[in-house]
Amino acid sequence: MIQEGGTAWQRLAYDQYFPLVKGLIIRSLGPMADAEDLIADVFVGFFESASNIRSPTRVRSYVVSITMNVVRRELRRRRRRRFFSLVEEEKRAVDRVPSTDDPKAKVALLHLSRILSTLNPDDHLVFALHVLEDMNLEDVAQALDMSLSTVKRRLRRANERLLRRVSQNPLLSDYVRDKGERDEALSAEDGPLKEVL
Repeated sequence: MIQEGGTAWQRLAYDQYFPLVKGLIIRSLGPMADAEDLIADVFVGFFESASNIRSPTRVRSYVVSITMNVVRRELRRRRRRRFFSLVEEEKRAVDRVPSTDDPKAKVALLHLSRILSTLNPDDHLVFALHVLEDMNLEDVAQALDMSLSTVKRRLRRANERLLRRVSQNPLLSDYVRDKGERDEALSAEDGPLKEVL
């Protein structure tokens, strides 16, 4: 359909891949006010280059690759900006935290987002795709155009760094410990209920 031209395929592709693109961006970069702009960047790039796709089975991985390139560019831009506007960025980050009934979870999410932002951009993306997006390592390697061994190395490094930073953060270590105790209580009482949560 893409090869035939016209614009109907663009609407279909947008409708089909919008949730995927939005999810990848939010999980990779955290809650943010300018997610819609980045989503638009992804689809503009996709529409401009979609004629290069030769097989319908490759469309999803092509969209993921474009999304990860946009995320990578945004991570680099954020790192540069952080040096010049750290205080202002913290104010905006508080505004971007999603609504939740648990204020402790809201603050924990903000702290975790800040820790994630300190990772090397490629380590951050590997972590986000594998852990948050639940992609297998081979798909992560393909999406980021890396070898499987590089993906494994970056994931290990990201996990080690995150665990170290989380354990040093009193709020996050308390939150993780409290959540673990709640999950253990649920599994002891309700068994399969824990899987649903």
